[in-house]
Amino acid sequence: MKNSGFYYEFYNPSKCTAGVGCLADSVSKLPSMGLSNAFFLCDDVEKSSAVDEVRKAVNAVKVRTGALYVNSEKTVCLASLREMRDIYRVNNCDCIIACGDYKVVNTAKALRMLLSGQVARFEDVKGINIARKKINIPLVVVPTSVGISNAVTSSVLVKDDDNNTFECVSPLCAPDYCIVDPSLTSVFDAPTTIAGALESFAKNVEEFVSKQAITLTKCMNLIAIREIRDNVFKVVNDPMDVQAVLGLQRAGLLAGACYSCTSAGVAHAIAGALANVTGSDNYICMGIVFAACMRYNIQVVEKDYAQALYYIVGDDKYAATPVQDRARTLIETSEKMIKELFEENGLPVSLSALGADEEMINKTVEETMKSYALVTNPRNVTKEDVYLILRSVM
Repeated sequence: MKNSGFYYEFYNPSKCTAGVGCLADSVSKLPSMGLSNAFFLCDDVEKSSAVDEVRKAVNAVKVRTGALYVNSEKTVCLASLREMRDIYRVNNCDCIIACGDYKVVNTAKALRMLLSGQVARFEDVKGINIARKKINIPLVVVPTSVGISNAVTSSVLVKDDDNNTFECVSPLCAPDYCIVDPSLTSVFDAPTTIAGALESFAKNVEEFVSKQAITLTKCMNLIAIREIRDNVFKVVNDPMDVQAVLGLQRAGLLAGACYSCTSAGVAHAIAGALANVTGSDNYICMGIVFAACMRYNIQVVEKDYAQALYYIVGDDKYAATPVQDRARTLIETSEKMIKELFEENGLPVSLSALGADEEMINKTVEETMKSYALVTNPRNVTKEDVYLILRSVM
């Protein structure tokens, strides 16, 4: 057989349990993992009923809370991580349990990486697969949002002492156990649901056309896109529909499982840079630029876009759409869905509505070009390309 020089690789070390009411049965397995004295991390112990439920369930199986730390930083800073590390050690904790949204999970992963790698300077392990495991620090996460892809990824974002954001990619970031119980999910307002659904949708679409995509990840991405299609408007209209919430969370898990192997693309690079420059939420920036980035990529991924259309419009519309129009229809359908969700909930749909000016655009271009996500984008991206994409959504 001729050697093609290419092989498939898929790896995700996180065990996942998902289902309505799965919390009690899931935490019963914690003692067998050697957990007994937890560093419990959350974002709002006063208001979150989910935090209270998780702590009670964990305590019921003889895993005590050795320390409780509240951290709500959008991206955790090194000073906070050093403080948490010291508290963890002083209280002789033997694991980390995190209950909260994207921010809390990101913080827990960064702390686990710092403790497991025994690094004196976190900056020394920024980049890809630089950190090495020296001691075992078990990490259990109980995400409470619909956008939960980061709960099973091998990447984490941290701010250094100069307030610059950097990314670390390592298996040390990935949790050992992810418990997804939609009855604990916070979906009290539409923007929260939109943020989670859009984050999952954008990841799955960009992973599907990534240079690193393989057959396995593509299958997972397509099923996730269908889950978002079937459930996002249900949750926006009825936040108590736990089955619909679980559907969005499944989409997030699939996106996260693939993300550690395939990464994303130009939309993630631009949205992340735009969020840093403007101080806006990442999901709002993603909503503004996503369709424009899809149009940018269409010339090299037209067949993939045409295939994905089926999973967002269903049988009848797919069959009625001419083959040559399917890729473009995917973009138009995605853009319409995002605009409908944003406009109905008073969210900006352009850079001008976001308050961005020419100086911000130029800064965003420079920041975008530093992103690893550009490496895996299906089309090679230049600074001029990024500028034109941003100007098109002004």
